[in-house]
Amino acid sequence: MSKTRYSLFVDIRGGLLMRTIAILILFLSFLWIMNGESMAVGKEIKCEEIDQKKLRQMMEKEKNEVVIVDYRIHEDYNNGHIPGAIHISPKDKNFLQQRLDYYTLQWKKNNKTAVVVDNNGREANIFCGNMKLTTRYKHIYSLKGGMNLWTLPLEKGKLPSSGMKGKK
Repeated sequence: MSKTRYSLFVDIRGGLLMRTIAILILFLSFLWIMNGESMAVGKEIKCEEIDQKKLRQMMEKEKNEVVIVDYRIHEDYNNGHIPGAIHISPKDKNFLQQRLDYYTLQWKKNNKTAVVVDNNGREANIFCGNMKLTTRYKHIYSLKGGMNLWTLPLEKGKLPSSGMKGKK
């Protein structure tokens, strides 16, 4: 009887071991496949941060090649923003993807560099990383410290037109 129990134990244990190995292999294969350039399994996509001085140099050197994306609520944008910045509000969830698709297409076509700005730099970095992931556009940066550290002149006023036909 002990021989039967032993062989039964080995069979059960052997089957369990094989199933565990198979599941582990499938899981590791899945991670390996998903860990490509466009999918960042286990990685956080971060943007390179640039400081105010570097952004200012870029804006002076490449005047029409740098796009500032102000990723703050409407009130913050209206109270003061970097001159020429376009506004994409984190509250406009429905319109957000449309605007991103439109702008990214324009940036790629015209070989522009985008710099995302928020109040403190944290949300801009996350948004910037998401933009890189979803659009696969690599020339996107975030402003270190955001508008809290911005010391240069600001524009004030209402939101400009988005540049999208038929959209506000």
